[in-house]
Amino acid sequence: MRAMHFCMAGRRLPPMLDWDDLRYLLAVARHGTLSAAARGLKVTQPTVGRRIASFEERLGARLLERSGGRWSLTQVGRDVLAHAEAMQEHALAAESLASGRDRGVSGQVTITASEWVARSVLGPALGPLLARHPGLCVELIADARHLSLVRREADIALRPSPFTHQEVTARELATIEFGLYASHVYLARCGTPDFARGCVGHVLIGMSDGMGKSLADHSWLPLLAAKARVAVRSNGREPMLSMAAAGLGLVVLPRVLGDAEPALRLLETPGPAPLRKLWVGVHRTARSTPRIRASLDHLVRSFERQKRALWPSG
Repeated sequence: MRAMHFCMAGRRLPPMLDWDDLRYLLAVARHGTLSAAARGLKVTQPTVGRRIASFEERLGARLLERSGGRWSLTQVGRDVLAHAEAMQEHALAAESLASGRDRGVSGQVTITASEWVARSVLGPALGPLLARHPGLCVELIADARHLSLVRREADIALRPSPFTHQEVTARELATIEFGLYASHVYLARCGTPDFARGCVGHVLIGMSDGMGKSLADHSWLPLLAAKARVAVRSNGREPMLSMAAAGLGLVVLPRVLGDAEPALRLLETPGPAPLRKLWVGVHRTARSTPRIRASLDHLVRSFERQKRALWPSG
């Protein structure tokens, strides 16, 4: 990448900045620790430390400072990072354009979604896409974390909330209906919950704290089961389903998951079932790349075909 001149608060930086140095700074800034940055860069931790120290020495300024076991940027570091991110953005955009024009519908497409969406909805839908485009390789990342489209950690992302970054083009993909479930074994042991009494005497399988207040577990479940006890939590719907099937307690699940599990029974609850939107996003410079465009179009059609399973009462 061509060297660039940076000026910050009266300080003129050396004209020959190594892009690799900037990559190391980006990695530490994003991951917070040298070890995590090393894993992301596929190098050793000492290598990251040496590269950052050498970079700071050439600039004559501290870029990072340590606090509480994590590294954060100094003001100079934040100024340099802004330029580094702009350089990376232009490089990735050029790469997307060149790759899309030269390779057509082939190469790798990285799609990220939560575990249950990846396993139960996306995975089964990929067969026709790969059959139609045999040169395509899909990397499906099932992760509760929101991987960044701007930093190209993924090409296509599915999320239960709207995208806010201006560089991302997004659309509403589906409506997900939720329900309250319990296993036949649990109901035989504990009886049908009395919602008028707040499900007193019953046990809940909850979503881990910090997973978002918009989840049905946080907004709907307390209204139904205010007097029930949370006995176990998880950060994923798949393990919650497994625990409910084993008879551990009541659980909120997407209908597409719960209805498919024969060990579970959908409970009749007062009032309407909660609905949540699923959104799909792609970086605006990558949306016209043939392999990403083809994959995105296929996902939209697949979710449309599965509309009834995702929203049974719709």
